Amino acid sequence: MLNACPPQAVSLPVLIVDDEPFILILIRDILEEQGLAVITASNGVAALYLIQQTPIALVLTDLMMPMVSGIELARQLHSNPQTAHIPLLLMSAAMPEPPSSIFAAVIHKPFAIDGLVHNVRQFMPQ
Repeated sequence: MLNACPPQAVSLPVLIVDDEPFILILIRDILEEQGLAVITASNGVAALYLIQQTPIALVLTDLMMPMVSGIELARQLHSNPQTAHIPLLLMSAAMPEPPSSIFAAVIHKPFAIDGLVHNVRQFMPQ
């Protein structure tokens, strides 16, 4: 497990979107331990709602979810000028070829904690 880092000056939260409650809690705890603000959504519809209500630094989304998939979530965010700038990271155990122009990175499940944290930090706005 990584050592906890001191809180960063980044005030915007990371949004984690996954329909598996265990994954949401695990990733939330990992990123909060690293000093990042985190909010969660259990599906793409909830994520779109949260993004309309709260500025987001980065979205970490699962691929396969009910209602709105991770790819559809990314397409909707990229098609909106107000959200097109938000970095999107895709995570999934089932990996079709995601549209490379939409996602900043693809994280394969199961993931290494160090790799997950590295990817999130790499794409967080400065």
